[in-house]
Amino acid sequence: MKRLLLLLVPLIGCMSIVAAQQRPTLVVLLSIDQMRGDYLDRFGADFTGGFKQLANEGVVFTNAQLDYAASETGPGHATMSTGSYPRTNGIVGNEWLDPITRTEVYCVADSTALPVEGLGGGYSPKNLLVTAIGDWLKRASPRSRVFSTSMKDRAAILMGGKQPNAAYWFDAAGRVVTSSYYMNSLPFYVKSFNASGWIERNVPNAWTKLLPDSVYNRFGPDEFEGEGLWNDKTTFPHEFHPARKASQMRTSPYGDLMTLAFAQELVRAEELGKRDTTDLLAVSLSCTDYVGHHYGPNSHEIHDHLIRVDRALGEFFTFLESYVGKNNVLIAFTADHGVCPLPEWSATVEGKRARRLNSTAVVRPAIERELDKLKQEWGISEPLVEHNAFINYRAASKTNIDSTTLEQRVRQALLSVDGIADVYLRRELLGPFTPDRPYLARFRKSYLSSRGEDFQIRVEEFSLITSRNTGSTHGSCYAYDNHVPLVFWGVGLKAARVNKEARTIDLAPTLAHLLGIPTPKTVEGKVLPDVR
Repeated sequence: MKRLLLLLVPLIGCMSIVAAQQRPTLVVLLSIDQMRGDYLDRFGADFTGGFKQLANEGVVFTNAQLDYAASETGPGHATMSTGSYPRTNGIVGNEWLDPITRTEVYCVADSTALPVEGLGGGYSPKNLLVTAIGDWLKRASPRSRVFSTSMKDRAAILMGGKQPNAAYWFDAAGRVVTSSYYMNSLPFYVKSFNASGWIERNVPNAWTKLLPDSVYNRFGPDEFEGEGLWNDKTTFPHEFHPARKASQMRTSPYGDLMTLAFAQELVRAEELGKRDTTDLLAVSLSCTDYVGHHYGPNSHEIHDHLIRVDRALGEFFTFLESYVGKNNVLIAFTADHGVCPLPEWSATVEGKRARRLNSTAVVRPAIERELDKLKQEWGISEPLVEHNAFINYRAASKTNIDSTTLEQRVRQALLSVDGIADVYLRRELLGPFTPDRPYLARFRKSYLSSRGEDFQIRVEEFSLITSRNTGSTHGSCYAYDNHVPLVFWGVGLKAARVNKEARTIDLAPTLAHLLGIPTPKTVEGKVLPDVR
């Protein structure tokens, strides 16, 4: 009897926690693509809507990190929804080269996923190796419903997990689409939204600043070297071409506003949060990523974009609260990655060693020259590196060059190229006893041998190796790509600012804990104790 009581104590304790914490009827997993961790504070004085509500009323983790190197959209959304690193969930990049076939694999590609009523198709979570928060919820509560939506297919699919009720994304024409992995016919509300002419009714002739110039000038000029062109200029206003409005609006706030408009229709049509159970809606707003790539994180464009998204989120949150009740909503907010400042900005304004290195004209030829020196030294005619990331062990073995020597000499050759800070070899990424080097741990968390190259390169901080003369990107292990927002809001949570380090893989297990549902063994994240 005593042993039975001891066994029951943990269960009773867990039940009391769940009972004390009111269960929400609607959980919203919100991701804003490429939203850096500093944006909430930097532009906070100009926020009046959803961002302000989250920052002032939520549990805000000011030191949230990805804590892995593959800071891209696919890995970002897979890690936040599954609670596991890319090495475990399998989404090691937006694309990767198959080590066997040496062909490129897109993270959500699936040739067996067919179009639905002539739209979409081609994508599913087939390449995701683990389950996600929505799957755990449906396993624990079969009546619960799970939906996801985004401008990007990979964001919607990887947030939705393996078996959501549906995942929706937008095609190039601005239509909501899906694939036969989820359904065989489109629901009425998707058809209605696609026929509604949302773009024609809601996107103006030009993207203009919402507030006076003085608001934006606090952070720098509207025109800066390195920004991308829109109709031959980089400054506001940005006129939409009538025939290209659906594609152009992706690099503006209006694509995100359309995503939120559809999300609202989805909630209504599916009656999410209106039944005696908990439903999950995952929403990823993609257009911050397009704007950030084009103009950089210090531009007037990113500032205005976030101001507009803040107000749209405020309206969306108000709708959710009125539709299901304020005490029935739980929101978990984060981002898939950040972005590097324009090298021109970092060098000129901040005085950093920051450069834009042309991959085609400068870096690739330099790599080839260094590898050619090795080939001449060893008398090898075949390439030493194939498909940019696979070492040709076969060719070296013909001249009795052992694999360790080959790897180290290739590494030394790459390190002699300007802009390359370090090279991590496969055996270093897999070997637990490899001497630690800066950022090696983050690269290990991104590396899966069955989907990995023979080496991975770390570019110098604040520098970009790119074929473009303008714009910025992400994908590094550095803070500007790794630091993201992480906020939990709603259902009786107490507002707090937490400075302790948190990780995006902690989001899903923390949500599971709040919902009182078990997590699988694949979860590497931890429950954040400050969310209470």
